Amino acid sequence: MKKAAPHGTKARLLQAGRQVFGQHGLKNATVREICDIAQANVAAVCYHFGSKEELYVAVLKDYLEGEERRHPRDKGVTPQSTPVERLRVYVKSFLLQIVGDGDPVNECLGRRLTQEIIEPSQHFSRIFERHCRPTHEMLQDIVRAMLPGKDESTISRCASSIIGQCVLFDFAKEAITRMTPELELKASNIDSITDFIMEFSLGGIKQIREGSPT
Repeated sequence: MKKAAPHGTKARLLQAGRQVFGQHGLKNATVREICDIAQANVAAVCYHFGSKEELYVAVLKDYLEGEERRHPRDKGVTPQSTPVERLRVYVKSFLLQIVGDGDPVNECLGRRLTQEIIEPSQHFSRIFERHCRPTHEMLQDIVRAMLPGKDESTISRCASSIIGQCVLFDFAKEAITRMTPELELKASNIDSITDFIMEFSLGGIKQIREGSPT
């Protein structure tokens, strides 16, 4: 179903920014193209957002807030659910966010977010603190429950490894698709990739929990 055009100049700029930043990124996006799509004066970006960079931050925040509503990291589980159940929901929601529900604009914005995670811009720190740190701490809590008694450095490394696997399927999508087509990250393949990340991660966590064999 075609989405209704947003009302108001600010809303139109935000919608146009999603399209242009998703396609071109911050550096190559232009205010003129955004304003042309939004049917707004070129001064409107500065008036409503302060700068192109602030509009970029607003677009990523809007994207993340929408994804958090659609794919919360704890959907269908509670703190009383098993760590394995909580981890599976976490991984699947992360992958669903990257895929973008088949929406090409959301998929592009998911790729921009992945790039920010790998190589953060100066504008990403506020987004990380508001949206990424809380979910990362949630993941650390899940891992901590799987590795009772382990130090925080180990917990952090394991959590980062899980995130790294999720991000890799997006960042190296083209290479993975060429080498292993069945592992291409797409909406129809979410469950199988989730299964793979879970199996690999749980195996590593089990080894760390039990210690190296003598």
